[in-house]
Amino acid sequence: MRQCGRMMVCIVVILSALLVLPTAAQEPTTEPTYDPACPMTLLRAYMSGWEYNHRDGTELDTVQAAQVARAVYTAFEPLKINCGYPNGYYKQNLLRTMRGDYPPEDLARMLGYLEEVVGEGVTGECAFVVVEPFIDNVEWGDAAALEVGRAIGEIFRTVRETVPTGECDANFNLITNLLSQLDEIPPDGSLVRSLYDTLTDVTQGQYFSEYTCGYQMANTFFDKVDWDGMTSSEITRLVESAFRMSYDISGDKGCDEEPALEITSMLLNDVYQFEPDASIIQRTYDAASGLIVPVEATPTGD
Repeated sequence: MRQCGRMMVCIVVILSALLVLPTAAQEPTTEPTYDPACPMTLLRAYMSGWEYNHRDGTELDTVQAAQVARAVYTAFEPLKINCGYPNGYYKQNLLRTMRGDYPPEDLARMLGYLEEVVGEGVTGECAFVVVEPFIDNVEWGDAAALEVGRAIGEIFRTVRETVPTGECDANFNLITNLLSQLDEIPPDGSLVRSLYDTLTDVTQGQYFSEYTCGYQMANTFFDKVDWDGMTSSEITRLVESAFRMSYDISGDKGCDEEPALEITSMLLNDVYQFEPDASIIQRTYDAASGLIVPVEATPTGD
């Protein structure tokens, strides 16, 4: 009888312990937490861009601005969008670049579209790294809001097909650096795919290191070339030409493995700005290799 009583006590103790287990032990939810302040956060981002194009000198028509802001907030509020990092960060940057007079309902549809296409991302994901310089430097012109959303969505799809999660590979690191150099990127989401396909074609799909001399010379050229006014196709052709020359010249070598490579890299780095002509890379290397014989100066008479 005593054994039965002790057993009952043990059962009661165990049940009590199970009832007070902390909720943290439960299966975590994957649903994003909605922040009620998000519509206002996104509105501030949009209005900062809108005001940029709607100030008369330093003056701002606050009545007009208030009417615009109220309409946009009303369109954003029902969306229940997640503003957490990194998703909210890229949305705010995007809205700041959209400085025109967009119908509020179109802005809301654009954000809804991006929520569906992009979904929940993770910190450090390559797609967010690539899209950031594109958003910072794109010139949307007369593109409608949904066209803007589709361009951004296409970039996310392109990157995630190759790098679903994690850090960027050498191709996308090169593309990211290139996008950061363009002052006015065309509003073309397919540009990233074209650039990636170009780099893959040049290297025949083989992995290449960021430490090779060809990569470094091409990167130097991209940093300093005059990209102003170039279309997506012109940008892609120039990138292909520059990278193909650099890759063919160096292969897998580092710049310090051959004097001609080291001289070429040094001199390219010393140039302030290049014209959009990649042949300078090949011509500089040929001269450093002794393949271009200098023309002797004609002696002048007394």
